[in-house]
Amino acid sequence: MHKIFLPVLLPLLSYGFWLSAEFKGIAAGVAIFLFGMLSLEQGFKAFTGGVMERILQKTTDTTWKSFGFGFLSSTLMQSSSLVSVITISFLSAGLIDLVAGIGIVLYWVLIWAPPPARGLLRGLG
Repeated sequence: MHKIFLPVLLPLLSYGFWLSAEFKGIAAGVAIFLFGMLSLEQGFKAFTGGVMERILQKTTDTTWKSFGFGFLSSTLMQSSSLVSVITISFLSAGLIDLVAGIGIVLYWVLIWAPPPARGLLRGLG
């Protein structure tokens, strides 16, 4: 499967780049976003085992604390999307565990998500 993936993907991307300028812009935006995520993850890996990890462990050791951490950080940064991206980077770097990450992101899902999205998410659970 992996051997055929790249030879099929490259011609499709080339055709998409040739076909549309909007596709180039979207592809460039996704590439920059992924590069930023990788850079953020590498930067956070430098903090493993230090003060930052201990602070995150203490503030997210229960679901309610991680929910409160999501509330506080979303309120201070005024961007739940940024909190979600940083939470994913914390998870990738191993600074927090999955339960804490879900608790942080659940603040946005339960409080600020549009009603149709909340209904969909409740149906999945």
